[in-house]
Amino acid sequence: MLSFVNDGKMRAWVVPLLDVCFEFAMQENSGELDKKKVYSWLFPDQEFIDGRLDKIMVEAHKVIRSFLLTKKYLREENEFNQVLDFSEIARSHGLNDRYRFALTRLQKIQENSKWKNNTYHHQQFLLEDAIHDSESLHNQMKGDLNVPKVLHSLELNYQRQKIVRLNTFLLQQKATNLELPEIIEVILNEISIPERYLEESPSLKINWEICVLLRKTHPVPLDVRALFDLLLLHENVLDPAALRAFYTYLRSLCAWVANLFSDNEEIRLTLFELYKDNLARGFLHYEGSLHPSTFGAVSLIAARVKQFDWLLDFIENHKHEIIGENESQDYYRFNKALYLFGIGRYSECLDFIPASTPSVGYLLHGKRLELKALYELRSDLLSYRLDAFKMFLSRNSQKLLSDNERKIHIEFSNLLAQLTSFTPGDKKRAERLIHRIQEKKQTADWRWLLDKAEELYSH
Repeated sequence: MLSFVNDGKMRAWVVPLLDVCFEFAMQENSGELDKKKVYSWLFPDQEFIDGRLDKIMVEAHKVIRSFLLTKKYLREENEFNQVLDFSEIARSHGLNDRYRFALTRLQKIQENSKWKNNTYHHQQFLLEDAIHDSESLHNQMKGDLNVPKVLHSLELNYQRQKIVRLNTFLLQQKATNLELPEIIEVILNEISIPERYLEESPSLKINWEICVLLRKTHPVPLDVRALFDLLLLHENVLDPAALRAFYTYLRSLCAWVANLFSDNEEIRLTLFELYKDNLARGFLHYEGSLHPSTFGAVSLIAARVKQFDWLLDFIENHKHEIIGENESQDYYRFNKALYLFGIGRYSECLDFIPASTPSVGYLLHGKRLELKALYELRSDLLSYRLDAFKMFLSRNSQKLLSDNERKIHIEFSNLLAQLTSFTPGDKKRAERLIHRIQEKKQTADWRWLLDKAEELYSH
């Protein structure tokens, strides 16, 4: 195949050059490939001409690019597009029998498709449109020229593509400080999906329910449960990629609702069981690895429901799978610190918290974990670290966090400051502090703050 795509002016030297490059790349500790040495290999006993090798390399790059694109196009899973393109070639050359045979083959491919996913619906539109072109080419002024089916498949494909992209934006908006673009606002104000499409496509129905949930200001645990039940109902007709994506949304929505309902332990147990199930099924991994945010999310919920033995096993068994882990193992160290805090080993916890991390989420969790450990140790450093955290939120958080994220961290720091300044034995003040914390259930580490306030009251 390489010789097939090697048809440029420099083709006589392209393959020898690539052979040299590939052989060099396979060698260990090979260093850099010297330009003049390569030239002497290709053109022995000839004087070096500047620019000549560069022209061959440009041609070689084109050959490699064409080879890789051709190889990708000719994959077995790309059969539909191959047949569709061949049908166009046959039609343009007047090979009508070949053209109609290709359309029949396309119909067979669609009928035998295992999953009715985004790819299927996009291909169905292309097929219906090809049939429309065929009937229009031989229009006998009879029939509808397949236009109704074209419009139906187009509309269904459009609705699916639109809702999938919209959900991506809405979920991203929950995690970061995003303004609502005019085009998104217009779509949200006008969007509605006909019931017949929802009944026809379980995947579209699930995506629509996700959209409805993401648009709510305060969804409740029952909303998440309803989505979970809907997913379980249609799980057997969803392709693996769609199933993975839907479970990602379900976990994210579950975590969001858990933050809204800080006193609801059932939703946290549900989230923990989801993580355990999805970990075992490989839904949390990407090409065999775990994203740091996913790794941290699993650790946080396991610690929150006090499954510390399971947490330690998870951290140690999967620490080598963390994507982007650095030499100082900062992601591993934070998660290990989380475990140590959970079992009451606060001094060791402080030793494990990394000084810095490129992840904003890890950075904030690390700062809060340090403050909590210092509080548990009754350390004199707490007031200084707390002031530094407040300064960080004042100066930097508007650029890094959504308004809601910034608010819950500011409330955490304010409530922790009230805990640290508490006068022992003042039960009335303790009652007021408990009541104040109970009113701010969306505060970061709300359960820990409430537990500490209740301890002050009981003592």
